[in-house]
Amino acid sequence: MADRLKEAREARGLSHRQIADATKLSTRVIRALEEGRVDALPSGLYRRCLVRAVAREVGLDPEQALREFSDENPGQDQVQEDAASCARPEPVPATGMVWRRVLAAIGAVVPLAVGVAYFGSTPERRTPGTLPALSAPRDAADSWRPEIVPAGGFSEAPPPAARPVSMLITVSARCDLRIVADGGLVAGRVFEAGESMQVPFGGAVELSGSNAGAVQFSINGRAGRLLGAPGEPLSARIGRDDYPLFLVSR
Repeated sequence: MADRLKEAREARGLSHRQIADATKLSTRVIRALEEGRVDALPSGLYRRCLVRAVAREVGLDPEQALREFSDENPGQDQVQEDAASCARPEPVPATGMVWRRVLAAIGAVVPLAVGVAYFGSTPERRTPGTLPALSAPRDAADSWRPEIVPAGGFSEAPPPAARPVSMLITVSARCDLRIVADGGLVAGRVFEAGESMQVPFGGAVELSGSNAGAVQFSINGRAGRLLGAPGEPLSARIGRDDYPLFLVSR
């Protein structure tokens, strides 16, 4: 399974950093998974969920990847039995449902009673300019679900119209590359493997070069998709308003 994950990632031309940005996992965890170092991975539900997340991002079937991981690592986790728990919570016993209904009723009545007591009081007893701190009952949609919980937590992507928009360009192999931002030439030369350049822009960035597969990028911290296969000419225009279309989906 480890070799399949690595081959699938490389076939898509994705780096560890791009997978990490898309799944909100650390590059250390992704490398450990590709190298088959199971002991270096978190245990239990977290481990099963990260296997599925990485497999999905590199184009493999998440459930099949989970089964292969279980077969190659017997006794590590009950992957077959608990795989569904990555997507849905455990059923609640009947007694638990009764208590939930009682607590929900209390949560609805208490704020109502406090509001009646406050607004029904005389003006002399009410402190001017103050209101009682009432907490609305949590909606069921806001309840925590057993999704992937990365060590660093989740981070919200900035809206498409956020300014400034900043692109980080990284070159993985020696190639010719021309970068134009907002109509002005930023760079036009041979880039060496490992070079990177930060390019802020307000309108659009235009990229052209000799090797599309050697140019990776991220925008405002979100990993970008490949702009072409290795060896293909590069020609792309990424605008401030449409750049989310060029990012790796979550």
